[in-house]
Amino acid sequence: MRHATVFAILFFAALPPSSPRAQTAPYPARPVRFIVPSTPAGPTDILVRLLAEHLTQSLRQQVIVDNRPGAAGRIGLDTAAKAAPDGYTLFLGSQGNLTVSPFLHRKLPYDTERDFAPVVLATRVRYLLLAHPAVPANNLKDLLALLRAKPGQMNYASIGVGSSSHLAGELFKKAAKVSLLHVPYKGASPALTDLVGGQVQFLFASPVAAAPYINSGRIKAIAIAAPARAPLLPDVATFDESGLPGFEASTWFGVLTRTGTPNAIVTTLNESINRILRMDDVRARLAALDAEPAGGTSKAFAEFLMAERVKWGGVIREAGIKSE
Repeated sequence: MRHATVFAILFFAALPPSSPRAQTAPYPARPVRFIVPSTPAGPTDILVRLLAEHLTQSLRQQVIVDNRPGAAGRIGLDTAAKAAPDGYTLFLGSQGNLTVSPFLHRKLPYDTERDFAPVVLATRVRYLLLAHPAVPANNLKDLLALLRAKPGQMNYASIGVGSSSHLAGELFKKAAKVSLLHVPYKGASPALTDLVGGQVQFLFASPVAAAPYINSGRIKAIAIAAPARAPLLPDVATFDESGLPGFEASTWFGVLTRTGTPNAIVTTLNESINRILRMDDVRARLAALDAEPAGGTSKAFAEFLMAERVKWGGVIREAGIKSE
């Protein structure tokens, strides 16, 4: 019996560390997956690869971009919702797939409030209200007078039903108490082309997309739906300055992980991404994408998401927007 006891002691002493001990290794102890719910080379993919490149250096582990396009981002989010809550799967969420899609698609295979933990709001892209040069108004005050005098006689384009440009248009109608007809397109390029051609009168679009057309005089900017003017177009006033206070419309992107991920890991990721967003080279590359670095705490991002759900959910219900 004594020999058996000695043998057991020696045997267990020779075993590798147990799993609880292995779990105490500092995060991250292996590569991290970063899901982007879009195809490679698009704007969101470029943003994720920029963050992944710097996170790899910050975390001292490889951050691997995993493209999961399809179904307007729902395939990527479904993949992220099935991940383990350990911080080794991140994903890039947007206004569309986090705060709009749940109101347009009632039977999603995940719950955007229950299944995902906010890490940080990464970037915003503000919108301009654009008009064709033939529209007899060059500022918001004159435009509102024109629209109220001709209710339902003018139209605005969007890049698709339920898109951020569509919602911006509906929010404008509600805030300004005006009537406009909605003309949906399949993408920004055809919408801008028809705005330039005069087939539609108005469009909400980003400064980078619109600047070449504005600078050449083929379209004009009425106002920007942001707290401050755009560096690219400093002469374009904000809606606040133009007499419609509080009107803001933008699309945005944020980093999330699986609900249940330890708070310490969420904090590590949040601090790392905030540092990245403050880097000069990152800010310059984001500016080329027409994206403003955001940042902030994970709590602030969670509160922002709640406010966005209330805001856009209300717009969708009041406008009666349905998915195509």
